[in-house]
Amino acid sequence: MAESQYTPDRASLYHYKLQRILGEGGTGRVYLAIDSKKNEPVAVKLFHENFFRNRLHVRDLAKSVAKFKRFKHNNVVQILDFFDDKEGRCMVMEYVDGPSLKWYILNRPYKYSERLNVCMQICQGMQYLHDKGCTHHDFKPANVLFTRNGVVKIADFSLYGSSFLLELVDRNVGEQITPMFVAPEFIRKEKVTQLGDQYSMGITFYMLFTEKVPFPVDNLTKLYQCHLNVMPEHPSLMNPQCPTALGDIIMKMIQKRPENRFADCDQLSVALSQLARPRI
Repeated sequence: MAESQYTPDRASLYHYKLQRILGEGGTGRVYLAIDSKKNEPVAVKLFHENFFRNRLHVRDLAKSVAKFKRFKHNNVVQILDFFDDKEGRCMVMEYVDGPSLKWYILNRPYKYSERLNVCMQICQGMQYLHDKGCTHHDFKPANVLFTRNGVVKIADFSLYGSSFLLELVDRNVGEQITPMFVAPEFIRKEKVTQLGDQYSMGITFYMLFTEKVPFPVDNLTKLYQCHLNVMPEHPSLMNPQCPTALGDIIMKMIQKRPENRFADCDQLSVALSQLARPRI
């Protein structure tokens, strides 16, 4: 991205002074900003005007944000506020000063113990969200951020954490949820539970430890058929540095039927922790 593309297209939003553009996606544009009341950096997501289907959608997100503001966990990006006024509809979040897991997979030298620690932190953050009754629905490497000290933060759960919200955006939900990480039950039009998040985590962990996509196909129809019917090559065959036991865990996470996966992220954490223990 050229330097000019980082330059904000406006000076401020409400009482936040915009410093630079952090990114832009299907739902909106994210800015690094300074909260002029607290003199602290924050991330401000300004939603595209066409993201909201109706006033009910806006009201539901505002209500969800009021709930998410009470969420406090080291591995979850903190939601701070939501604004809906003449300057635009935007959500204010904790600013995370490091790269995404997407960048990490593409650029970070392979170190097994470090990557296992990343997975453990993801499990802790996701279990916290699940315990709070929140299902992410769009977990992927781009929605996992790092602080400069290596703390993992799960982001963007707020847009999909309410099943009611998911119904409201259902007409265009295919544009919002990334196909490589979508659970088979979503494609089958079944109810997507927290175990759907585990499937998306499994695809992410597969890429983290193999540095390859599990389904190297060239169109959406084939990709969806793979999610429904094809198990990828075992991770340890794709990368000898991935232990067989870890590959077995990942393969369990991406089982086609939710009931064949781990019961929850706590159970998954226990399985991962066994791998981290020194062998005598």
